[in-house]
Amino acid sequence: MTGMATGEQDTAVAFQKAALRARMLASRRLIPEPSRAEMSHSIAGYVLRLPEILTARSIHLYLSIPVHAEVDTAPIIEGLGALGKAILVPVIRDGKLFSAAFRKGDPLLPGQFGQPEPEVVSIVEESYLDVVLMPLLAFDGSGYRLGYGKGYYDFFLQRLSKLGRNPCRIGLSFSQQMVDEIPANEWDEVLDGVVHEQGIMRFSKS
Repeated sequence: MTGMATGEQDTAVAFQKAALRARMLASRRLIPEPSRAEMSHSIAGYVLRLPEILTARSIHLYLSIPVHAEVDTAPIIEGLGALGKAILVPVIRDGKLFSAAFRKGDPLLPGQFGQPEPEVVSIVEESYLDVVLMPLLAFDGSGYRLGYGKGYYDFFLQRLSKLGRNPCRIGLSFSQQMVDEIPANEWDEVLDGVVHEQGIMRFSKS
């Protein structure tokens, strides 16, 4: 994009992301549900063996949205509960992503974008957050992640960083969601790793 003004670059990246987002969401929805369930259980097994998970006190992870054909986080929640970990889940308030306390079996309601949120929301202190497990639509070998386009996780991680907290950032994905390169903006946050059904990928930060 040499020679482009910053605004033109941002617009071009936005179009590229939108096209990739639509393609990857459609591709993921084509995975048969039994296959997604099997791969989700494999992913849970890898996640629950991560050293960062085993030593963590509190872990932030999303509650999966079936219509988006996401990696199902129910097996991970089951395992974290058995390990006695504090589980936090994302809630959207005033246009920002926060962490709310969650236990398996808590009643849920659909949030602003259809994502499950606890019926009774208890926003918690995030300075003790050790690991963030994030959804994604695509990722590349440099650790860039394509989300749903709202930027909630990027700004969430930036806010934590300003508080002096830099939890381990892990994306949950099916291996077919890896692409050669994610079009990135300067504010896009890089992952420490991705867990898919075949194992764990780690990314080094320059």
